[in-house]
Amino acid sequence: MELADLLDATWSVDQGGAVSGPDQESRTHLADRPGCDEDLRAEAWVAWRDDLIADGRSVDDAMYWLDVAFVQPCPEDT
Repeated sequence: MELADLLDATWSVDQGGAVSGPDQESRTHLADRPGCDEDLRAEAWVAWRDDLIADGRSVDDAMYWLDVAFVQPCPEDT
């Protein structure tokens, strides 16, 4: 499963739209990855954004969730 797909599944759970998604350990690991690798985050965002647009979902809400509510700072940066 691609990072964009995992982000989408996790966001959907957080928005109350999906019944299941990644478990807590996977969510934590998933939140750390884009926080520690800006290139990875940017690449995943572009892929996910394109999926959101194709599905007619809110890009602004997803971007806010990704940047503010979900992605954690890299442990090396804290």
